[in-house]
Amino acid sequence: MLLQQRFSLQNTSKGLLGSSDWITSFVASVGGVLTPFCSCSTIPVLSGMLKAGVGFAPSFAFLVASPVVNEGVFILLFIAGYPTAGLIFIAVGLVLTSAAGVLVDRTGFGRYLSTTPQAAGATAQYVGSSTETSKWPGWRPANRFAWLAAKQELRGIAPHLVIALLIGGAIYSAVPSEILANLTDRVPLPLLYLLCALIGLPLYISPIPVIPIGLALIERGFPIGPLVTFLVAAIGTSPPEIVLLLRMFRIPLVLVHILVVMISALILGWVTALAL
Repeated sequence: MLLQQRFSLQNTSKGLLGSSDWITSFVASVGGVLTPFCSCSTIPVLSGMLKAGVGFAPSFAFLVASPVVNEGVFILLFIAGYPTAGLIFIAVGLVLTSAAGVLVDRTGFGRYLSTTPQAAGATAQYVGSSTETSKWPGWRPANRFAWLAAKQELRGIAPHLVIALLIGGAIYSAVPSEILANLTDRVPLPLLYLLCALIGLPLYISPIPVIPIGLALIERGFPIGPLVTFLVAAIGTSPPEIVLLLRMFRIPLVLVHILVVMISALILGWVTALAL
């Protein structure tokens, strides 16, 4: 909320990120990589970006990149002795998430973006409009406005947040390690990638716990490529995130988001395996 007041919509949309879909999506993807967020933590940031006038393409690229191209998998690959594969994971992830933002925007899925609520009717007073540059009111009034806006935003999100927390608490870091380990000898490698993505999607894992989870599976002989696919899918989206996203996205866009995460997980796993 403070950033929304400090920078006008005009400066944010035209000066901060520029005007090119590809460039803005890439910048947003880099920002996503640098923010160590789990899938749920990206939602408040996404809401702030959209309210500040950031375009749909970079906003979607950030939403995907922040959890998908995560430091947990990179550190895991580095510790496991595959630093080159880790760097390729980051580079390919940036390309994939940037392209996802542009393609989802250009195929018209932005029309399924729900109108985000304006916090405390005074938004226009401090934030301004796309055609009018607002003035910075000073820290004291800005802090007061940010506090009131945050409280109103929390009121609107509270029911969804409670549901998300209950779901997240029930499945947090619940990794079916035995099931995954047993699949190695029973399933052909191409099908193993797909199964790992499908198993990972409904789970809820933050980036840091993937390191011990991944190391344990590597010790049991689980192949690196499918492991990366599983971890990216598990970190990239989750039921709690979907609950929160439904406040801002209509169902077709939520489904596209899940599909993008799944495709990214498959490609990143495959590319990482090739880089070993």
